[in-house]
Amino acid sequence: MKYIVRSFKYFAYLAIFLCIVLVLLSVFGVIGSSLNDIFREGAKSLWKIAGILVIFAIIYPRLGFGTRKAFVPGAYDEIRPGVVELMHDRGYVLESENGENLTFRLQSPVMRLFRMLEDRITFTRTGSGFELEGPVKDLVRIASALESRFRPE
Repeated sequence: MKYIVRSFKYFAYLAIFLCIVLVLLSVFGVIGSSLNDIFREGAKSLWKIAGILVIFAIIYPRLGFGTRKAFVPGAYDEIRPGVVELMHDRGYVLESENGENLTFRLQSPVMRLFRMLEDRITFTRTGSGFELEGPVKDLVRIASALESRFRPE
């Protein structure tokens, strides 16, 4: 269900972004003001553009969200403060804690809006550390920082 919601969000985001760009280009006189001036086939082109946006909106959540494992040795009580501090330094706040599982959200409302409220990173405790779930571009950085911070000497 989460995948479908993300796809709809990305479709809406892309459609709004495209409309804003076209309006700005039209206002500044870079392109014409009618659909026949903007697109070669006029209004018929809108279906093709919508199809491309749908395809991208279906594919992107699969590529943009995922899981990563981070090797973090030690007892949970010992490493928890370091994990919370590391995430706070990266602009995240602790949203919830369920046993040894942590969930973080971005602190800045502006950044949350830019990410369409898809900014949650979940830490699930495993035997060797954590399994992180969220936006892949953030997971790679956070997993690397965690492993670096808690690397045994």
